Amino acid sequence: MNLRNIKTWCVAALVTLAALATQAQDVVIRRNTTTTTTTSSTTTVSTRPLRQDRVVTRPDNKPKTGTLTITSTPSGAVVKIGGKYMGETPLTLEQQKPATYTVTFSAEGYETQTQSVTVTARKTATCTATLKRKQTQQTVTQQPVTQQPATTTTSTASSQTITANGVSFKMIRVEGGTFTMGATSEQGYDAEGDEKPAHQVTLSSYYIGETEVTQALWEAVMGSNPSYFKGGNRPVEQVSWDDCRTFISRLNSATGRNFRLPTEAEWEYAARGGKRSQGYKYSGSNTLDNVAWYDDNSGGETHPVKTKSPNELGLYDMSGNIWEWCYDWKGSYSSSSQTNPTGRSSGSGRVNRGGGWFNDAGDCRVSPRSLDAPGYRGSYLGFRLAL
Repeated sequence: MNLRNIKTWCVAALVTLAALATQAQDVVIRRNTTTTTTTSSTTTVSTRPLRQDRVVTRPDNKPKTGTLTITSTPSGAVVKIGGKYMGETPLTLEQQKPATYTVTFSAEGYETQTQSVTVTARKTATCTATLKRKQTQQTVTQQPVTQQPATTTTSTASSQTITANGVSFKMIRVEGGTFTMGATSEQGYDAEGDEKPAHQVTLSSYYIGETEVTQALWEAVMGSNPSYFKGGNRPVEQVSWDDCRTFISRLNSATGRNFRLPTEAEWEYAARGGKRSQGYKYSGSNTLDNVAWYDDNSGGETHPVKTKSPNELGLYDMSGNIWEWCYDWKGSYSSSSQTNPTGRSSGSGRVNRGGGWFNDAGDCRVSPRSLDAPGYRGSYLGFRLAL
C-alpha cells in the first residue's frame, strides 16, 4: 500500500469514529412524566407520558359492623334491645350494625333501667348500668269488685266457655301428645341458639285460652286496667308475671276453677297446632300477615283479639300482638326427651313467647324464646290462661 492510500484510509477511519462519538453523546433524561433528549447541539422535550404502574383499587373487606359490650351492677341482669331478649350481663354482642340502640336492663328486686348506646363500625361501644334497688314493693289500690255468680258452660267436647263477673271467655281443649320442641326444620336459619337442641316432649291433655286475656276480663276481675293501648277487646298489657299470678288467684276464687299460666312446652305445642299441626313456621300459617299483628302491619300498637285467622286448634294471636308470659323460669334446652316439663327450679327471668306488635317476622315464629324479670311490666307483655 502506498503512502497516499494509507493517508486516505486513516482519514476515512477518523470520520467514522467522529460519527460514532457524536451518537454516543445523545442522552435520554427521564423525570416524572416527560422525556428530555440532549444532543451536542439541540435539546428536545417530549410531552408523551411515560408508562406508569396500574393502581388497582380493591374492595374493602373489613366488616362494617361494630361490637357492643353490655355490663351491669349487679351482674346477671336481663338485657333487651328494642324489646328483644339478648342475654344476661356481662354480655358481648359482635357484628352489630352501626346504629343507636335502646338497651333495657331488668333484674328481680331492682328498678328497670333503659339506656341508649351508639355502635360505630369497627369499634367497640360500651353500655353500663348501675341498677337501683326497689325501695318498697309497689302497692296498687284496687277498686272493689262486685262479686257476681260465675258460670261455666261446656259448649262442645273441645271447649269450655266461662263467665267471670259478666265477662265470658273460651278455653280450648288441647289433646295431649308428643311433639318436637325447639328449632325444627321449618324454622330454617331463623332459629336462634336458645331454641336448640330440638327435643321430644310429651304432654298430657289441657285447656288453653282461645285468646289472650282481654282488658275487659282483667278489669272485671281486678277492677282496674293497666294497659297502655286501651280497648276492652284488646289484650291486657303492662302486666308483670307477678301481676298475672294475682289475677289468676282472684279469678279462681270467683269461678271455683284452677286456672294457671301455661308452661312453655304447653304454649309451644298449642301454637304449633297440637295433634292437628300442619308444620307451619308461624302459628297457623307460613304467611305471617294472615295470622299476626307485627311491625309490618300493626301501626305501632296492639289490636283487638280474634281479628286475624286462628291456627289449627282455633287459637288466635299466638303469633304477634303481644308477648305472652309462661310459667317457666328460662333455661337451656336438653336433648333428652321430657314429659310435662315445667322448666328450671329457679332463675332470673320468666319465659314469654309469641312475639308482639313491634317485632319482626323472625320473633313471631312458634319457637323463639324471650324472658323478663317476674316483676317487669311492658306494653308488649300480656298472657293467656291454661287450665
